Amino acid sequence: MALTQQDFLDIEAILGRKPTKVEEIIFDTMWSEHCSYKSSKTTLKTYLGPKTSGSDVVIGIGQDAGVIRLAEHEGKSYCLTVAHESHNHPSQILPIEGAATGVGGVVRDVYCMGADVIGVLNSLHFGLVTPDSHNAFVEEIAEKVVIGVSDYANPLGVPVLGGETLYHESYNDNCLVNVAALGIVQEDQVIHSRVPEEARTTPYVMILVGKSTDSTGFGGASFSSATLDTESNNIGAVQVHDPFLKRVLAEAIKEMFRVVHRDGLKIGFKDLGAGGIACATSEIAAASGFGVDLDLEKVNTAFENLSPEVITCSETQERFCIAVPESVAEKIVSIFNVEFELPKLYHKAGAVVIGKITTDPYYRVFSTGELLCNLPIQAITTDVFRERTSTPRQIVRTAQPATYDVSKTTIEKQCLDLLALPNIRSKRYVYRHFDNAVRGDTVFYPGEADSVVITPIDGSPVGVAVSIDSNLYGYYDPYMCGASAVAESVRNVVCVGGKPIALTDCLNYGNPENPSAFFDFEEGVKGIADAVTAFSFTPGEPLPIVSGNVSFYNDSKQGAAITPSPVVVVVAKIDDYHRAITMQLKSAGHTLILVGTRYPEFGGTQIGNLVNGLNDVAPQVRFEDEAKMNRAIYELIQVGALSACHDISAGGFFACLSEMVMGEKGRDKCGAEIRIPESADVFTFLFSENGGYLIEVAADQVSAVEARLQVDQIAFSRVGQTTPAAGIQVSYSHGPVGFSADALRGAWAPEFS
Repeated sequence: MALTQQDFLDIEAILGRKPTKVEEIIFDTMWSEHCSYKSSKTTLKTYLGPKTSGSDVVIGIGQDAGVIRLAEHEGKSYCLTVAHESHNHPSQILPIEGAATGVGGVVRDVYCMGADVIGVLNSLHFGLVTPDSHNAFVEEIAEKVVIGVSDYANPLGVPVLGGETLYHESYNDNCLVNVAALGIVQEDQVIHSRVPEEARTTPYVMILVGKSTDSTGFGGASFSSATLDTESNNIGAVQVHDPFLKRVLAEAIKEMFRVVHRDGLKIGFKDLGAGGIACATSEIAAASGFGVDLDLEKVNTAFENLSPEVITCSETQERFCIAVPESVAEKIVSIFNVEFELPKLYHKAGAVVIGKITTDPYYRVFSTGELLCNLPIQAITTDVFRERTSTPRQIVRTAQPATYDVSKTTIEKQCLDLLALPNIRSKRYVYRHFDNAVRGDTVFYPGEADSVVITPIDGSPVGVAVSIDSNLYGYYDPYMCGASAVAESVRNVVCVGGKPIALTDCLNYGNPENPSAFFDFEEGVKGIADAVTAFSFTPGEPLPIVSGNVSFYNDSKQGAAITPSPVVVVVAKIDDYHRAITMQLKSAGHTLILVGTRYPEFGGTQIGNLVNGLNDVAPQVRFEDEAKMNRAIYELIQVGALSACHDISAGGFFACLSEMVMGEKGRDKCGAEIRIPESADVFTFLFSENGGYLIEVAADQVSAVEARLQVDQIAFSRVGQTTPAAGIQVSYSHGPVGFSADALRGAWAPEFS
């Protein structure tokens, strides 16, 4: 039970009485941080609220997933559906089940909007084994989380389009598993996760569909809203996945959609995630000002004698609730039970009517004729709030001049050691577990470009670029950490020729009751808010935030909170995917142009793992400069002026160039000769992680490219050319330093060497 003494006092004040046992469990679930956002809602509303709308936003924050217009094709308007969730605590305790059910939950969110799921992405943050590590399972957790993601997405038939994997010692006690899902839907077939207004004049009932209810996941919302320690390692609070049942369920849902659209029915559709039946049925009704009467005797349970509170709040996976006109309930139920035979696939699975929608805004639960719960529905869905305080800390944002060892021996070692760092090296050992192309829509695969590209509309040249990103700058500057996550994700979709159209965020922080942790959260939110304004491609509008999630209490009694970890997904439109480009260098004799200025800001950067005594200034996001770069690179790709493009982020210029040389599988096509300008600081030039681009330009395009960059006074310089011989040669004041293809591959991707 996560309710505090103050919570109990507030509940009794609202009800004018003590709660029943079922009501107490419902409040414990619905007032948890995971369900109520009681600590974060004010901050989110203040800073991100104005950033959630736009001319192409069909559904923004507030429903199971965001919906944004993508393209017109053959007279129909198609929309992208985007959802974003975390499943951190469950993945730390039972990594396979925790990661798998994280994928399952976010996929359900997309289905609930009437969409077909076209892909998922993951952001995985794991610990690092060090000599003083007390957690012996760090590497095992990482391995099993990857298995969990693949164990769900692969059999479900949903491609894992992309992702990222970060390592940091602060994740030793709390890994992070953030998952996003994309869907495609015709605009006139969007379904809402709320009871339709028609229920005011037409009787509506509530249908529960999917796996039979058991005790798995009971208390999961509260478990995810508390510090993870030995006393709260509640394995029973972790759900159990069943992607094979979900695969059949998904097809049944599509048939239900077909019937709904054919017959012009208005329904509400919501997944059962955190809080189970209580959460989903109350939220779908409260969203439109309705109430619900539920009969627990009607719920299809897997076992006899489950207690009413378990039936009400268990988070059993693979379930949905549907609000439908009573007159068609039998038809909807028969789709699942008769046509798709769910009861034959899993013990007592299927669809059942469990209650009715009421016009009085109360949440009532009955069992064997007894009224077990009678609550004002707003009391459990919106009324809870907790004021938090923040304690600012000093943030250094001006780097002082410094001198670095740039001898040839030192530079050569640093460059190769950098490529071997866990956060820089190839992540193919992770994404090789995932099916990236099961739908046949994938154009660019993980590792080929800065973002994955898919073509989700049959017969249309319109492509979608998508990237999921975070960073490790939060300890040094939580504001820049949030802004940098947006900046990098935008650059990644721009690199392939995508125009950003929407964003989601998943905000992972420590205990909000800790003023320093809450300061980090507030600063991260502010950074995101400023970045979506600066990096929008639509004049007068922000890059809209259409979905999101907050995950607090990512700390433990054994250690400090995780480094502030906002994770951002940016989706972009490509008018014609044939114009999209990858990062690998294409041909010898082309010019390499560095776009963007390098600054000596090394707080939280990867080179800091190899060199002691660097400054604590996180790479700063210079909004105006980066916005001009983004637009220029996008326009140059549209006119075919660039042969390859890669953004500069973790690892800086040298990591960027190495990835362009080696390509996704370490199969180089050509090499590069680089000349560091005499005026440049060599260390900063090679390792600074400030945002920028490295572009490959054919000889006949160089003048046009440079002219376009000059229009907006964007800093750039010719830094070298591509060569027939594989490898990299860097020339500077100390002479040339050469890196053979074998040396590069041996450090970055030893499995390819």
